[in-house]
Amino acid sequence: MPTNAMPRKIIPAANHNAFLIFIFLDPLNTNIIIYIQLTQLYISCIILKKELSMYVVTGATGFVGSNMVACLNSHGHNDILCVDNLNSTKLNNLHGLQFSDFISPEELLTADLRGSTIFHMGANSKTSAGDWDSIYKTNVAYTRQLLSCKHSKFIFASSASIYGDNRDTRETADNAAPKNLYAATKFMCDSIIRTKLDHKTIQSWRFFNVYGKREQHKVDFSQASPYTNFKHQAQTTGRIKLFENSSSVHRDFICIDDVVEIMYSQSTTEKSFISNLGTGDTFSFQQWAELIAHYYDAKLEYIPVPDTIKNGYQLYTRSNNTKLQSIIGDYTFITPEHYTRENQ
Repeated sequence: MPTNAMPRKIIPAANHNAFLIFIFLDPLNTNIIIYIQLTQLYISCIILKKELSMYVVTGATGFVGSNMVACLNSHGHNDILCVDNLNSTKLNNLHGLQFSDFISPEELLTADLRGSTIFHMGANSKTSAGDWDSIYKTNVAYTRQLLSCKHSKFIFASSASIYGDNRDTRETADNAAPKNLYAATKFMCDSIIRTKLDHKTIQSWRFFNVYGKREQHKVDFSQASPYTNFKHQAQTTGRIKLFENSSSVHRDFICIDDVVEIMYSQSTTEKSFISNLGTGDTFSFQQWAELIAHYYDAKLEYIPVPDTIKNGYQLYTRSNNTKLQSIIGDYTFITPEHYTRENQ
């Protein structure tokens, strides 16, 4: 046997007089290696590619990614390849998850992905990012490379930030009006995806404002949803700081539980599309603050909107759910009131 072969399993397949056949599964389970032995001499080595049947989740320790892994686990799937650059702030998101392997984003580009369903949730999601080269490489160039791999299905985390201040949120290219570099990268990815919808099973979901569990790591970077941010403030200081005129900032907030469940259910189909993923309703930042303050007995404190985010700050978002409803049918979304009450 070659010295560089480190088999995980050795399976005697046949033993008929002079012939002895062994089947080896290599460490990554991506190849089946068959050795045929004639007496003491190896006379043949055949390498057959094994088509994988697994789920791949990028950004697996992030907010959406870790919840996607948990969702897959809840449906009985543990054959999950997790992909991420792990850091100490996201360690808690690993708790309770079951998966078969964990690799870096760079390693994924050379993996055999045939037969796999990829949930590409990983990205630089900082809406205030100013380094174009960095966010382009992470969000656009990497996504383009993944799309070129041979896989079964590709599920992409896009963003409703593509629409900017445009209140027409139908999923057409001419409704795009990104206000920051992050939104621009998601628009570029959707533009690439749009050219491939007729050739592969690709589903791009334009998330509206997602909230829920496993986003605690985003608090320190001011990227958490108002649910998590205000709850953290209420629990640690007894006060909730929110921007002035927050009653006039209305957004479409969708619970992470709904997001991952909808993505999973549609990943089992052969449909290809670009679709909004929101509730079709709005909830203001003022309502969030009052809701959290009620359950955690906190006081409200109003602060000015920082100049650094004024230009890129969306005042209103609401999903046009015409296309979404045609894909998933009637669906009852979790409300902020229900989620907050049930997760005290």
